[in-house]
Amino acid sequence: MRRGRTGCRRILVVLTLILALLGEAGGGPAAEAPSTPGPTLRSLRFEGARVIPAREVREELTIPLPSRWPWRPLPAFNPGDLTADLERLEFYFRRRGFYHVRLTPEITTDESGRTDVVVKVEEGPWVQVTRVEVTGLEAIPADELDDLRAKIPLKIGDRFTEILYEDLKRLYLNWFLDHGYPRARLDGKVLLDEKLNTAQISLEAVSGPLCRFGRVELRGDLETPAHVILQKLTFKEGDLFSYDAIYESQRRLYGLDLFHSVTFIPQLAPATARSIPVTLAIEEKKKRSLKLGLGWGDEDQFRARASLRLRNLGGGGRLLDLEAKYSSLEYRVTGTFISPQLAGSRLDLIAESGLLRRYLPGFTDRAWYSQVRLERELPWNLRLAAGHGLEFARPFNIDAQTLLLLRETEPGKLYYSSMAFVGLRRDTTDNIADPRRGGLLTARFEAAPDFLGSSLQFVRQVVELRRYQAVADTNVVLAGRLKLGLIEPIQATKQIPIYKRFFSGGAGSVRGYRLDYLGPRDASGNPLGGEAVLEGSVEARLPIYKDFRAVAFLDFGNVFLKVRNVDLGQLKYASGVGLRYQTPVGPLGVDVGFPLNPIDPGRDRYHFHLTIGHAF
Repeated sequence: MRRGRTGCRRILVVLTLILALLGEAGGGPAAEAPSTPGPTLRSLRFEGARVIPAREVREELTIPLPSRWPWRPLPAFNPGDLTADLERLEFYFRRRGFYHVRLTPEITTDESGRTDVVVKVEEGPWVQVTRVEVTGLEAIPADELDDLRAKIPLKIGDRFTEILYEDLKRLYLNWFLDHGYPRARLDGKVLLDEKLNTAQISLEAVSGPLCRFGRVELRGDLETPAHVILQKLTFKEGDLFSYDAIYESQRRLYGLDLFHSVTFIPQLAPATARSIPVTLAIEEKKKRSLKLGLGWGDEDQFRARASLRLRNLGGGGRLLDLEAKYSSLEYRVTGTFISPQLAGSRLDLIAESGLLRRYLPGFTDRAWYSQVRLERELPWNLRLAAGHGLEFARPFNIDAQTLLLLRETEPGKLYYSSMAFVGLRRDTTDNIADPRRGGLLTARFEAAPDFLGSSLQFVRQVVELRRYQAVADTNVVLAGRLKLGLIEPIQATKQIPIYKRFFSGGAGSVRGYRLDYLGPRDASGNPLGGEAVLEGSVEARLPIYKDFRAVAFLDFGNVFLKVRNVDLGQLKYASGVGLRYQTPVGPLGVDVGFPLNPIDPGRDRYHFHLTIGHAF
């Protein structure tokens, strides 16, 4: 009996311990009252900011802000974090020239913890520049010194900001670094009087010795010949040292698409040395690269692209590109071979050949074309090209009404063109996919006379100019484009066949009109094309939010039956707006264009265009 009682006591003790442990592990929190959620931030705005936009002030905050999308949860709000942010904002205003700013938060919280914050901003008087003195500029020629002084970003009477102060120093320092003074420095001093709200700026330039480029040494496991690399440099041994020349040389080398990394390293030299050797460290790209792309547009609908690039084909920095494109408007297969610095010269050889089939509103055609050209870099970012081209084209699916007007166009006929051409290109854009500054000029002249064996004789000229300009230091970009194309028959040819004529209208030209719809048409409304085209666009690209931008544009243009019929009074205009989203491959966007003087008011009220990349 004792053993039984003893066993029962042990079991009771064990059960008591287990229950006690379970109570500590899981029962404790259950007995507590449910926790109350902390305050959340519903809105935050600034009031009273007059000179510094409230939007810019808001971007300096580090606390999480409520999303613009109503379905996202509100972020947690901590008054201590807001206080720390406002202290940082005071330093931000000081850097912008406001040394007496006052930031007063007004915080209201409802019963559910949702908080609204209004920050009252009293900027106070700003610090005014009363003196700008720069010494040590004896090395700068008088005319260039006048140009620099005309460009200074901080003048007497301006509001003093640290950003503009650094820009002022950089303006003078960059001149020395680009004109043979790589050891130059610019010492600055600012005397601030917070009572009088004045700033006196004193800068002293120390140029150091005049230096020249020394020997250039290549470094890296390179398959590309040294002469291909060295001839792309904009400087040679003995030239005045210039960082601008280094940056331009780097841009040219990247333009070859042979190198993954290009780094110029000026070598350490004694302070008295006048020759600066440079090491050029290069890492080559992979020998093969394959790119695939899919897309959709309102005019060409589904589109696909595949391209293969072979680098250093057979050595010598040669490139071979094979590309295939598909859309509802055209099929195209092309091959391009590039041999830089042919036979050690400064001439690049480019050979291109391709097959093409187009399905356009006025006709369908099949073509094979080939061209060989020599290109050379010239000063002022110019590139000159000259060569010869062949083209075999066969148009068909042409309306009978069109054939009544274009009597020299025969469906199914094989047209043969043998042409000589010369072209000029100048590209100063800062970014190929999304330019903010610079411009692009292209001009091409073609002649296909009978002595070259051409069955279709003509002369053709196309000139296009594009310009991009950012507004001050903002993300607003103004863009403009102007294009003129002319083609005229010569010798035995009396009329240019339809496949060789100019067309306009659609996403790539005058938005607001149907594809190829501008210009002369037959009795059934089919486009005939013309021997002259004039197009232009003015576009404003405006930031909205992060990677989103808005576009407002005005397009104009028309196609003229004959060159002598060009008439500015016959231009068609379209205005519209668009939206862009920046992606790694360029802006993805949608435009809607409205014709201002429509051809057919019943059908041409507006047109939507889906695009990848800017219109120009």
